[in-house]
Amino acid sequence: MSTVDTREVIIKVARKLFAKQGIGNITMNDVAVAANKSRRTVYTYFQSKEELLEASIEMEVKKISAAMTKVAMSNLPPDKKIIKLIFVRLQTTRNVVRRNGCLHSDYILIIEHIRKTFDAKEIALFRHIIADGNQKGIFNTESADLAARFLHFCLKGIEVPFISGIINKNNDDKLVHHFTEKVILNALGHKETDNKQQ
Repeated sequence: MSTVDTREVIIKVARKLFAKQGIGNITMNDVAVAANKSRRTVYTYFQSKEELLEASIEMEVKKISAAMTKVAMSNLPPDKKIIKLIFVRLQTTRNVVRRNGCLHSDYILIIEHIRKTFDAKEIALFRHIIADGNQKGIFNTESADLAARFLHFCLKGIEVPFISGIINKNNDDKLVHHFTEKVILNALGHKETDNKQQ
C-alpha cells in the first residue's frame, strides 16, 4: 500500500469514528485499531488527533469543492449554472454535515479555520460565471467580483439554517428553489430572454 493510500485509509477510518462517537471519545489508538495499523504508523502521518480531524474535514471540503467545480465546468448557461451551483453547494454541505453525525453541531465552526482555500475557490467560480453572464448579456452587474463576494458571504450566512432545515421549515423545496432563483437572478440584473418577455 502506498504512502498516499495508507494516509487516506487512516483519514477515512478516523472520520467514521469521529462521526459515530464524537471527537472527545476517540483516541489515536482507537484509530490505529480500526484502520488495522500500528499506533506508530498512525503517528507517522498525524502527530495528534486534532491534526487527524483537520485532515478528515479537509477531505470532506474537497468533496464539496469537486461537486461545485463539476457544475461550474458544465455547459449550462450562466443563469442556470449559478443557481445550480448554489444548490449543489448547499446540498453537498448538508450531506457532509449529516454524514458526520456527532460532528454535526460543531462542523461549521470546526471547518471555518481550514476553509480559506475553499472560500477563495468558491468566489472565483462565482466570479467566472457572473463575468461570463455579463459578457453574454444575461447578467448586468457593475462588478463581477463584488457580486461573487456578496453571493459567497450570503451563502455562508444561510449554511446553518439550510442544513438544520430552518430556512424551509414550512415550505417545500420547489418554493425555496424558486424564491432563491428569483432573488439571485434579480440581484445579478438578469435579462429575460425574448421568448420570456413576449
